[in-house]
Amino acid sequence: MPPKAPSYGSHEYWDARFTANANPFEWLEAPNVLDPYLSEALRATTDSDPRLLHIGCGTSLLSFHLRAHVNNPGTIHNVDYSEVAVRVGRQREVDLFKAERASHQDQTPFQPSYMRWSGADLLNPSSLLKACPPSTYSTVVDKSTSDSIACSDDLYVPLPYHITISPKLASPSALTLSPEPIHPLHVLAIHLALVTKPKARWVSLSYSNDRYPGFPDPSLFWKLVGKYDIEPPPPAEPPNDNNGTTTVHRPKVFHWIYVMERTDVNLYVRK
Repeated sequence: MPPKAPSYGSHEYWDARFTANANPFEWLEAPNVLDPYLSEALRATTDSDPRLLHIGCGTSLLSFHLRAHVNNPGTIHNVDYSEVAVRVGRQREVDLFKAERASHQDQTPFQPSYMRWSGADLLNPSSLLKACPPSTYSTVVDKSTSDSIACSDDLYVPLPYHITISPKLASPSALTLSPEPIHPLHVLAIHLALVTKPKARWVSLSYSNDRYPGFPDPSLFWKLVGKYDIEPPPPAEPPNDNNGTTTVHRPKVFHWIYVMERTDVNLYVRK
């Protein structure tokens, strides 16, 4: 029988993974792969001190690499589904500053500026809003987190939904749940739209060349402004077949970067 697929939608899976191995781990590509797209996103914003939301930070060193893109590290908000990953990242930052502080002992006083770290379920509006205020972020950084969420189960959402495009009270309805389950990426897109500002950029690295098909009315909250392919570096050694001979011709594998821009459509949280 084929091995069982990981339970990417499970807290238990991620907590166990990061508890067993807290070492830095990179999904798909090195932390600097998003640099030109993040730089462009930050140039495009009119905010003097733009806030970055790094979703699914895990144990990636991208969290620390992002500091090179901002003047104030406090504007970076690292969020993960796993509280274990959040604790690991927060402690790693403290440890890094201890070493840096030691190197400044004979110089001017060293005052570290820390990033924000939060645990949150991006598919749960209550959990998300405890960590992320509405209309706050100018850039969303997503290094294969959408890939993981896309592997989660579809969701039945409560009705009337917590988030709406109208500030008016919802009309009475006999339904308390959506009649059909909703793809988790559709839910993610709405939730990220809630916490971002108009014209915010969502920069996403994915292994899929069709990661965001069928967003509900895709032009309503996000529009695609760029899609770029990246060819990963070849493996260190050519793979061998069962006879020990080298495989000469390998199909090219690409990763993809999507850049989406938040529209001006307002979203409201139902009281």
